[in-house]
Amino acid sequence: MKKLLLLVLGAMLVAQPVDAQFFKKLLKKKAKTEKKKKSGSKADGIDDEAQTAMVDWTTAADNQNNRNAFLNIPLGIKADRFEKLLLEQNFTERKPDGKQTAKSYIYEGDVYGAKSIVTLITTDQTARVYAVDVEEEQIYPSLQAVQQRFQNLKKQLIAVYGSGYVDNQGEAYTIQTRLGTVSLHYERGSLTSSYTIGLTLDDAKAYQMAYGEMDAEDKEYEAAPRSINQGLAQACNHTDLVGLGVKLLQNRQLKAAQTVLRSYDYKIGKMTAKAVPATFTMADYQATVSLVRKKQTMASVIITATDDMTAICKDLQTYGFTSADQKTWRQGKMSVVVSTDKQGRVVVTLR
Repeated sequence: MKKLLLLVLGAMLVAQPVDAQFFKKLLKKKAKTEKKKKSGSKADGIDDEAQTAMVDWTTAADNQNNRNAFLNIPLGIKADRFEKLLLEQNFTERKPDGKQTAKSYIYEGDVYGAKSIVTLITTDQTARVYAVDVEEEQIYPSLQAVQQRFQNLKKQLIAVYGSGYVDNQGEAYTIQTRLGTVSLHYERGSLTSSYTIGLTLDDAKAYQMAYGEMDAEDKEYEAAPRSINQGLAQACNHTDLVGLGVKLLQNRQLKAAQTVLRSYDYKIGKMTAKAVPATFTMADYQATVSLVRKKQTMASVIITATDDMTAICKDLQTYGFTSADQKTWRQGKMSVVVSTDKQGRVVVTLR
């Protein structure tokens, strides 16, 4: 089954390279939620009672027990305790069909005003919840309907977790804090015009533990954990610059390009005869875009950001670009040059 999925993914990468990142994330999500849960019982010395839910990390004296949280329940605790706290919030356990080799932590309940299916993702050996997957039961009949719900949910998540960035060419919104990551996403149903929406959350420290307990096969679907210092994960230093650049090249008329920038939460500056500037700021992360004009169309895009060049090159590969020197990338008629400026910022030039 795994080989079949990889072959299907490979075909998608060739046929629609700009959508490759979406399918990769979808496959990753399925791999993470569909695999069998192991009945981990290994002692690890972590006190569940001491774990706290999203204390302000800038004022906390110690963040070792400070956790990302779902509905004010800290991740990183044992699955049975997490289940108990969910049931106290009127969630009900969803019994899976068929014979199960281990307990599946799947529940039904209200999440941000919508009936949802909630799945707890646990570490293999210690049965700690390192991630939560939420899928709304509502099927949205149109793109407009799901985008309206997406914007509503986005506002609610920002109020709880803080600001993030638009991801996956507008079909996702990611909030990466020093405690963990939250990703809101929607997707179109196979062979239909209907849509579903959901979100995933993880705790950075618990994910690091989970990654260490995974076997090599499971790690193929997962990103390496962020480095953690004094209980806090490395700050976010990468956004969907490649997805933004590709989408801008697909919308070369200046008005259409400005709409794309606004959809990515960029603030557009004063237009000149030569360029249209735009900026994006998220905590210590900063990015600027310059749309180089050719009358009312765009000749090229220059993106300068405090980003991770390795991550950008990996995204270029995911989107189907190829390179002989990791500097100049090409896909069809599109070309991308990746470099750095005197301040050490990454510069991505797309034509």
